[in-house]
Amino acid sequence: MVEIKNMKYFFKLKITGLVLVMMVLSDMAFAQNAVLPVTIDYPMLNSLVESRLFKKSEKEVELVKDPMGCKKVFISDPEFSRDSSRLRFELKVRVKAGVEVNNDCYLPVEWEGYVVFIQTPVIDPETFRLSFRTEDSWVLNKKREPGIISGPLWNLVKEKVHTQVDGVRIDLIPCVNEMKAFLAVMFPESDLDKAVAMVESMKPGKIEVQDKAVRIAMNVDVASVYDETRKRKEEILSQEELSAFIDTWQTMDAFIVYAMGSLAGQSLTQDEREKIFETLLDTRYRFLAELDKPEKENDFVRAQFIDAWSNLSVLFRHHIGKNSSSPMGALAFFSSLDALKALDAIGPALGIEISRNGLLRMARLVSGGQATDLSYSFGIDKSLRNVMGVDEELKETPEYIKEEPGKEQDFLYRILNRLLSTVLKVIYAGPYSEAIAADKKGPDREDPAQWLPDTTNINAFVAKVRKELKIAADQTVVKKNPTPEFRDLFYLIVDAVAWQESCFRQFKQNRGVIEYLRSYNNTSVGLMQINEKVWRGMYDPEKLRWNIRYNMAAGCEIVDLYLQKYILKKITEKSYPVLENKDNVARMLYALYNGGPGEFSKFLERTAKKKFYSSDDLFNEKYLWVKNGQWEKASICLVGE
Repeated sequence: MVEIKNMKYFFKLKITGLVLVMMVLSDMAFAQNAVLPVTIDYPMLNSLVESRLFKKSEKEVELVKDPMGCKKVFISDPEFSRDSSRLRFELKVRVKAGVEVNNDCYLPVEWEGYVVFIQTPVIDPETFRLSFRTEDSWVLNKKREPGIISGPLWNLVKEKVHTQVDGVRIDLIPCVNEMKAFLAVMFPESDLDKAVAMVESMKPGKIEVQDKAVRIAMNVDVASVYDETRKRKEEILSQEELSAFIDTWQTMDAFIVYAMGSLAGQSLTQDEREKIFETLLDTRYRFLAELDKPEKENDFVRAQFIDAWSNLSVLFRHHIGKNSSSPMGALAFFSSLDALKALDAIGPALGIEISRNGLLRMARLVSGGQATDLSYSFGIDKSLRNVMGVDEELKETPEYIKEEPGKEQDFLYRILNRLLSTVLKVIYAGPYSEAIAADKKGPDREDPAQWLPDTTNINAFVAKVRKELKIAADQTVVKKNPTPEFRDLFYLIVDAVAWQESCFRQFKQNRGVIEYLRSYNNTSVGLMQINEKVWRGMYDPEKLRWNIRYNMAAGCEIVDLYLQKYILKKITEKSYPVLENKDNVARMLYALYNGGPGEFSKFLERTAKKKFYSSDDLFNEKYLWVKNGQWEKASICLVGE
């Protein structure tokens, strides 16, 4: 009995060992193979087939050109959809047939309707050509109801239309070549040969007909680039490495903005604009947070790029893919980035890196071949403002609201004040040379000296700043028309943000030189502390620094963006009991203003746990002071008492 038990134990061990070996072999197989999806959604498939059936701007093609006009066949409006595991392809057809006798046409019969083809997509493994094998077909009348067609007409349809449709071939080589070129440069230069070996192993695999697209699996062998010793890690970067890290991220940011710009003029929904808004700002805030860390993630930029693409791919596919002048270029763009995402899912063992050359290739595909250098520019990008939902460019000096009765003296005071400022800019010298020198290069602005705090009369200084801040807020209200219920809250928040961010200061004096106010980490400037990197492309940085009214206007616009297009939109979509209190709405808005859209869920968590950041509490303090009219408290941050 003991021997039998030992034998059973031995066999159990043997089976367990075999299972483990199979698991290891399975893991190895997975590690050495990957599937890269080429997803052709039906609108894009329609465009690709149209480009094969029709010439450029043609929407209809004549298949039979009979000089006598006795036989005519026209096709138009190709449309793909799913039919179980196969494709349904509809084609609008106009056909005429008669008997030609002595150069005349007798008994002509005409028919107009649709021919429906049930097809199976097939791809040639050597040429990467996609074709469609017809399994069945029938006709529908003009109302898309089952129809009847006479024998001669059907024979003409079978002869001409079926032959034309069965001859459609879509050459995917341009798409595949772009995928290969893009992926090859997404690896370190030292691994270029290995990367080329990987992409050259690409072969078409299974084709799947899905609800909204045809998905072709491209199989690649990743063994040449796979290294299981590579791990995701954080490390302290040398100055040279840090510079390269920043440069790569800036190229990625420039690419995202460039791609977003291609959506300008499109009919974007509010949800789509919110997705763009969230993705761009969260990407930028996360980068700044990473820069503040002593150790940087070695794959941080790659992870950010994949996240951004995951968030925006459906949106881009819907707008760019459907409206692209180059369907094959659009397909190559989407397929290349989807392939990168698929490889990234394998993990750090592949050693993927985001490269400038790769992103330049993608930018050219988005622009239809136009050259771009993906420069990291701080100039205003009108296309970006358009897709972010703020079309109108901010003016250096906001237009004033029509004066209320009895305000003529205030109006005259402002006019005289502006004239005096102009004179001062001409005659000022000495300690303000830095500001004046910058003024010669930049936009017109008032002399910064008048915006320095008067420590002998703090109340007057705060009142003066608040007066201009009110004008900027009024202008925002006129343009953006915030919900009346939250209009008063908007004004309170604007004042509280200015107090918390800068203590109502645009400038400071350092050893006799007037400087614009800059944050401790050199990212945010001016009275409303606008983060130049986060809002890159949205505002003019020179004006943010030296034009107090422009800075105010930008800050008011940002507050309005977060209030109307973010917080209030979320409140209408879902109930947030904590945000039923307007004071909490104000606190939430500052959390977003200070840390980006990602702070929405984080602030809710902090509120639930009653564990707030010091910045939350400090803003709440200023907000309550504003709400209660305790302006004398400004002396605490202006003069320290």
